[in-house]
Amino acid sequence: MKVTLKVLLASMVFLLGGCVTNDFKVVEALKLGMSPEEAQATIKSFGFTLAQSLPRPARGWPAERKTFEATGWRAGEEEARTGQRVSLVEYYPVGHGLMGAGQLFLFYGDDGRLINFYRYQIN
Repeated sequence: MKVTLKVLLASMVFLLGGCVTNDFKVVEALKLGMSPEEAQATIKSFGFTLAQSLPRPARGWPAERKTFEATGWRAGEEEARTGQRVSLVEYYPVGHGLMGAGQLFLFYGDDGRLINFYRYQIN
């Protein structure tokens, strides 16, 4: 009985330890106006790596969502939502906890500075 209780407590500590994770902290560390290099260094310091970086296509962002992360489509949606031109979009997968997953999207304007970002939690 004592062993079972210890295993249960250890399991709870392990699983709950994933509740306070870097995917939430990285969002607090990002600041509008950052350059891509500054944002990448900040995100890397939390253990996440860039998965996709897309410059604005000459014909504009895709109107249809064709992939799971849909990075280009999200940039087009961001332009429509804010009225600001997005010249570069970056995507970072940001896991959390034992089985958690999230997505972090960064949007840069024509001046190369961060104009908006958001984290999307998948589960």
